[in-house]
Amino acid sequence: IAGWAPDPTQGRQYHAAELTAADLVQGLGMGQGHIVTEEVARIDSKNMDWPVWKCLVARVQHWLDQDDVQGVVVTHGTDTLEETAILLHTLFSGHKTVVITGAMRAANVPDPDGPANLRHALALAGAPGSAGVVCVFAGQVHAAASVTKVNCQALNAFGSVDPVALDIALENLDALQKRFAQQATPAVGLPPKALAQVATWPWVELVFNHAAQDGAVVKALLESKTSPQGWVVAGTGNGTMSLGLEAALTQAQQGGARVWRTSRCAQGQVQAQDGEVFQTTSGLNPYKARVVLALALVAEKLNSSAL
Repeated sequence: IAGWAPDPTQGRQYHAAELTAADLVQGLGMGQGHIVTEEVARIDSKNMDWPVWKCLVARVQHWLDQDDVQGVVVTHGTDTLEETAILLHTLFSGHKTVVITGAMRAANVPDPDGPANLRHALALAGAPGSAGVVCVFAGQVHAAASVTKVNCQALNAFGSVDPVALDIALENLDALQKRFAQQATPAVGLPPKALAQVATWPWVELVFNHAAQDGAVVKALLESKTSPQGWVVAGTGNGTMSLGLEAALTQAQQGGARVWRTSRCAQGQVQAQDGEVFQTTSGLNPYKARVVLALALVAEKLNSSAL
């Protein structure tokens, strides 16, 4: 959304994070007196990391704490937008709206999609009522818990469980909030302000099941000087995994690491089975589960140190 193409006719060859938040708002050509802009970071979202997230959470909390602030809009690159969305969704469940949006076209190409997405995000964030943490993109409102990038080229690049058209969402924000609240993530018990105490982030690794998966990568990391404190396994089908991968992850869990099981499938939810060895995260894709597990590990560490 803040990208700029040296040659506007070659819009896919652009430099990310060239414009500021103020630039984006000014480009809308609308009344701006009610909009306050702040730049938390200006990076290509493929480079998103925990320090930037930590700063973002702190600033979102700051603005939500202001009595005269109706809502917050976060502009974001599309590559890791869904991961930031689940981070914010897990931490913020108050009575104000946080909207995350982005764009698929650079800002200076013919017919960019960024201005419309930002205008829609501002409309939702500024509307009376609450919709929690949501993503607004290509005229649709997506629950942060299930939004994911489903197309690497199309303008409607994001999908989710039961998205809502923007105009319908604006007509009934209470119903939207109740609808999206049903897509709950595992509770981690971590107040946003507690992130300021975190100096070292837990290492949560993501591993996929696939044909000829023997768990060698997991074993190699377990034998290294440091190994992950958490693992998310993107299983095949209903979260299934090969015998070799299951054995390696069982070893990791017995060594004190947390292991969460999800699926590499784009649709459907993993169902827990009798005698399940690992925790099942039925409503999260692997990328979102990795973020939530990291937050859960942070919460456990902070809670244990406070005892």
